[in-house]
Amino acid sequence: MLTKAAKNEVVEHYSGVFKANPSVVLVEYKGLTVKELEGLRSNLKDADAELQVVKNTLLKIAAKDTEIEQIADLMSGPTAIAVCENDPAAAAKVFVKSVKDHPLLKIKGGIVEGNVVGVEELSALSKLPSRPEMMSQLLGILSSPVANFLGTLTQLQTKLLYALEAVKDTKEESKEETAVDAKEETKVEAKEEAKVESKEEAKVESKEEAKVESKEETKVESKEEAKVESKEEAKVESKEEAKVESKEEAKVESKEETKAESKEES
Repeated sequence: MLTKAAKNEVVEHYSGVFKANPSVVLVEYKGLTVKELEGLRSNLKDADAELQVVKNTLLKIAAKDTEIEQIADLMSGPTAIAVCENDPAAAAKVFVKSVKDHPLLKIKGGIVEGNVVGVEELSALSKLPSRPEMMSQLLGILSSPVANFLGTLTQLQTKLLYALEAVKDTKEESKEETAVDAKEETKVEAKEEAKVESKEEAKVESKEEAKVESKEETKVESKEEAKVESKEEAKVESKEEAKVESKEEAKVESKEETKAESKEES
């Protein structure tokens, strides 16, 4: 546990380092053994870079009002910081190789000459000649004819252009893949919406048909009931009329009989 004074010393140290605008790379070292971390530190030292594990809060305070503040959002989790004041290409070579040797090591990003860089840019940078290699080539050029000098310069420029073009192509491919994925998702969503709308329309049509059928059935039932009631009423009326006629006939016959009896008595 660092004391307050020790923390202030760390902040003051890195604040001064950051103000000098060095190249900086942040990595996540979680999962590395102490031996592997020390090996990485040793390799970076040979590349004229210094690797230290520093608390994220102290780094953020030290980075305030400097170029390094641009990558403050990367300062989270188990973080180690590599500071390179002379040859970022050499440090990039070490990191790219170390990631291949130790898959648990993850490059978060960094700052190179004031520019924010990611894994792709650092990978491209690692393919460039380191400062000692460039010096060696320069010495060879100085002892060669002017034509060779120009040819070598052209080769170096071409290598740099190829590296930058490769990064550009990778980004464009990523954008195109993202656009294709977005189109596919849109198509799938459109199909799903069409299916839902079709189902809703089918439900509505089914309900309408059910209503129409129900009305038709109701009409038919109503007509049938009306016919049955009409027949029943006709039967009742016929019976009533038959009763009335029977009574009338009975009355007439009674009268006729009474008259006949009266005549016979007279």
